[in-house]
Amino acid sequence: MDTLCNAGYTPPMPASYRAVLFDFDGTLTLPGALDFEGLRTALGCAAGTPIIEFIAALPSEEERSRAHRILDGFEEAAARSSFPSVGAEELVRRLAERGLGKAILTRNTMASIRQALKNFTTLSESDFTAILTRESEGRPKPHPDGVLNAARLLGVKPAEMLVVGDFVYDIAAGKAAGAPTVLVTNGEPAPDYDPAPDFTISALADLLSLL
Repeated sequence: MDTLCNAGYTPPMPASYRAVLFDFDGTLTLPGALDFEGLRTALGCAAGTPIIEFIAALPSEEERSRAHRILDGFEEAAARSSFPSVGAEELVRRLAERGLGKAILTRNTMASIRQALKNFTTLSESDFTAILTRESEGRPKPHPDGVLNAARLLGVKPAEMLVVGDFVYDIAAGKAAGAPTVLVTNGEPAPDYDPAPDFTISALADLLSLL
């Protein structure tokens, strides 16, 4: 396992972690299910522009509704073809055995999460204290709202909860909320994110060594 800590910052000792907040796509599931290029083409959304924010900025309700229908269709297709990351189900079971809280924070809809969870063998919605989506109260990642709400629902302080994800939005949301962050690279070279994660792991199963 390759773990990295940022210089100048000392994350809490493992014994102080009481919960884990997971991203969903590319973290609990294998990456690549969503056709981002096709989605951006269908929406007319330029590369590098956040999709949810692009839709919210469209000038008319009719345009926003049409864009949301396109997004929902792509996400539904991705959810049907999503499968658990290697070791994801065992990891969540191990966390439960250790008494750690578990929640999900995603920019997707609840419907797409429920569809994707059908492809899991042993995990279901009931294995998580909370699943927060873009339909939940507050602003989506990279804003800290969802992280703070998850900590409240889990009954922990943000500093006691690891925020785990595969994209800079996960890291930014966790940092802004005062939570330690873990980047999962899924075997790829670690990107130079700003803000940088407190830990970097190559596979989700490596998370256990931080706990």
